[in-house]
Amino acid sequence: MTNATKQTIGLGATFSVASVWFTTHAGAGFATGNQAWQYYAVYGIPGMIFPLISMGLLALVLREIMIMSQVLGTRSYGDVMKYAYKPYDKLYIAFEVFYYCIVLAAVGGVISSAAGMIQEIIPMNTAIATVIVGIVLLVLIIFGADLVRRVATVLGILIIVSGFTIYIIGFVTKLDVLGQTVASGYAPSGWLYPLWQAIVYCGFQCVAIPAMVACCEHLKTKSSINMASFLGFLMNGFGVALTVWMLIGFREGLEAGGASVLKLPTLYVCEQLGIPVLFYFYKICLFCCLISTGVSCIFGLVVRFENVLFKNSTGIMSNIMSRRILISVLCIAVCMGISSFGLTNIVKIGYKYCGYLAIVICVIPFLTIGHKKNVEDLKNGKKGLLID
Repeated sequence: MTNATKQTIGLGATFSVASVWFTTHAGAGFATGNQAWQYYAVYGIPGMIFPLISMGLLALVLREIMIMSQVLGTRSYGDVMKYAYKPYDKLYIAFEVFYYCIVLAAVGGVISSAAGMIQEIIPMNTAIATVIVGIVLLVLIIFGADLVRRVATVLGILIIVSGFTIYIIGFVTKLDVLGQTVASGYAPSGWLYPLWQAIVYCGFQCVAIPAMVACCEHLKTKSSINMASFLGFLMNGFGVALTVWMLIGFREGLEAGGASVLKLPTLYVCEQLGIPVLFYFYKICLFCCLISTGVSCIFGLVVRFENVLFKNSTGIMSNIMSRRILISVLCIAVCMGISSFGLTNIVKIGYKYCGYLAIVICVIPFLTIGHKKNVEDLKNGKKGLLID
């Protein structure tokens, strides 16, 4: 294999891993613009800068996690957590709690958003729209999970392309407003609280850890892990920042529109741009992406628990499909309950407390103890899958 070929493979692997981080990040809260509005845009100038600090911090955390994963030669985030917390390895359960809470909250946000979009097409009671989304998710999980997983990548690409098209056009359209915002020094909450919100955002985005551990197998050198982390920082940091810059440009209209508009701010901006093709394309992609995210998340929980819950049951529960259906129903029921709080409250409250937990169990430990263990392991010649 030539050096040029090795370099090409290395670049491909690092970009692939960075893309996994971005697609994990680009869930309901990101795609709708709700997260960017609540955690950054409402704070004015600080919110325009702090996405880069937040995602830079997360890049450092994921770097240490990927190095540890490669040193251990494992694709299991549980093994990584246990090693990081050792000798108190039972603390990994705290990460499990965080992960399941954030996934259930995310699916609750998906159901709330999708139900709201159904109501725009066919006026109906929120509870009925929520039940319809729940039934769609259940049917797809039981009969079409494989199909959804196959098209999820395409849907992700479509929502990213259409979303960034909106961000760029919206940003350029409102450059004068952004200039006025910067010139006025607009920072209604000062700088310290927005910085804390950015750190909290970094915390709940630690939901990307299992995906990063699972996909970093081909990063055989520290330099490739560093590059993947840096590319991920660029994609996620500037992706959020660009969204924030666009939303601040439309701030007056968004605030005047109230809660219904602020639930899906990117959709509002898209409508204001006056490009019908882009508006309807984005709306369709967003709905499909929400559904595929819900199916993927719940199916992941089903696979995780189908051989744990009801494993030794007799009768109908001894059948794997019966267990899948029951676990799916339970998960969807919980998520439907969470969705009743609305996407804005889920992002503002649910994600916030998950972020608090993740700061304590992920961000601080991996930037301190985790980093120290990695340095010591590499110094002592424990390299695992790493070749440098």
